[in-house]
Amino acid sequence: MTVPPVITAITLRAALAVAERWLAAHRDAVNAINVYPVPDGDTGTNMLLTWRAALQAAAETPEGGAGPYLAALAHGALLGARGNSGVILSQMLAGLAHACHERHDLDGARLAAALTTAAEAADAAVTHPVEGTMLTVMRDAAGAARRVDASGGPAAVLRAAVGEAHASVARTPDLLPRLRDAGVVDAGGMGVALLLEGLLHGVTGEPLPAAPAPSMRATVDLAAVAHDGHGYCTEFVVLGGNIDRAAIEAALEACGGTSILVVGDGNAAHVHVHAADPGPALSIGVARGALAAVKVEDMQAQHERWRAGHAPAHAPAETGDLPAIGLVAVARGAGIEAAFRDLGATRVLQGGESGKASASELLEAARAAGRDHTVLLPNDRDVLMAAERAAVEAPGFITVIPTWSVAAGLAAAIAYRPSGAASAIGAAMAEAAAAVRSVAVSRAVRAATVDGVAVGAGDAIALVDGRLVARGETLEEALLAGLDVAGAREAEIVTLYLGADASADAGERAAARIAERYPAAQVETVVGGQPYYPYLAGVE
Repeated sequence: MTVPPVITAITLRAALAVAERWLAAHRDAVNAINVYPVPDGDTGTNMLLTWRAALQAAAETPEGGAGPYLAALAHGALLGARGNSGVILSQMLAGLAHACHERHDLDGARLAAALTTAAEAADAAVTHPVEGTMLTVMRDAAGAARRVDASGGPAAVLRAAVGEAHASVARTPDLLPRLRDAGVVDAGGMGVALLLEGLLHGVTGEPLPAAPAPSMRATVDLAAVAHDGHGYCTEFVVLGGNIDRAAIEAALEACGGTSILVVGDGNAAHVHVHAADPGPALSIGVARGALAAVKVEDMQAQHERWRAGHAPAHAPAETGDLPAIGLVAVARGAGIEAAFRDLGATRVLQGGESGKASASELLEAARAAGRDHTVLLPNDRDVLMAAERAAVEAPGFITVIPTWSVAAGLAAAIAYRPSGAASAIGAAMAEAAAAVRSVAVSRAVRAATVDGVAVGAGDAIALVDGRLVARGETLEEALLAGLDVAGAREAEIVTLYLGADASADAGERAAARIAERYPAAQVETVVGGQPYYPYLAGVE
């Protein structure tokens, strides 16, 4: 078989399609890779849907060079990214496209350099990169690609990258203790290795082997942008040449900034940061170029004014017009969706196959929800990065409240108002969300030891704020154990959301046990209809 010395646009299109088929063949196996033994692992699905969104966006690109095709691919991935793994994958593609700008074809040396840029772009997209994740795997693969003799062409470069990617996946438990304790590897890293492997087969024309399910299982839990809700919200654009976004992020972090987001390119970077004093952040921008579109908002003062004159939250009047400030939530389950709508949400997204709405879906919903501004409630750690990406696409129009659970999202929605100062409303919603602890109850899909808790397949398990805290013989026992950890004994309100798999009498039975165990708490029951989790609970 003759392997081409360069990758043309035609070869690239075909290879990317092969990579899609290879990841699709392993999607369920990658989904099964999860630190927590819960039934909703979806890393494989999120990466696959992101890859497919990229291919669809680039499908109409006129015949031409590899560079323009990659640019269209990267843009499609950016807006179609689902879940944190999808967002990080989109940044890898963006780096690949940047390195191949206006290139007609790619030889071995150019491909190796492009893989390096892809790894660097992914690292730069995460404020706090974590070793032992897909970031590490991509970086290791790119390193192997650089070290190989590039005169062997793209096939030799990809072969080296694939071999090292799989080796790096196997090492992820050594780098991330939570993976080691759970006995798994990193799911996002496995997805990267599979995509690179698919690209290799597409470039060489070698047939794909039978698709055995990988024996390695894992997940990725990347730190995302936090939202402190007070101090000064500072935004500006830095204009100049050779702008180093990573250096800006590092400088902002060093001066105590939070909610840091720096996006753009070497000529223009949009900066968002929360800090007690906006001065140092602005100085960091001035040191790197000319400032434009400067906006500084005193969130603390706005929040205090809101506290002084706040009226009860209410849904927008049914006038047929959009509210000044719209509300968009991501949620699954008819009852939970109805609850968000009752609290004023003008759009509720179910997130498609994986429950993870993409940046483009969030952006479209946001633009259709509010006249002047829209608040987004992702209600899932794995949707937060896509929500932040949507906010970047509409500067100043979207506020993202970092709700990591349905319970926190509904608490935030209670503080929503359809008009007023957007920053004050956002601050109030963030405060309300932060006051809630979330309990999720399900059954373990496999035996595992995570967060110091050993469980067997089929055991009832409870997670509090995303961490495994207890097991029980029954779902109700696990629920009570989780509520104990969440502080229900001192709570004022415990809200129980019944899942689609909950039995007919589950609500009454569980509510009675909660009331008996926590007599000081008011117990509310909602038929949520959510998948995978018979019980969700919010503790306030």
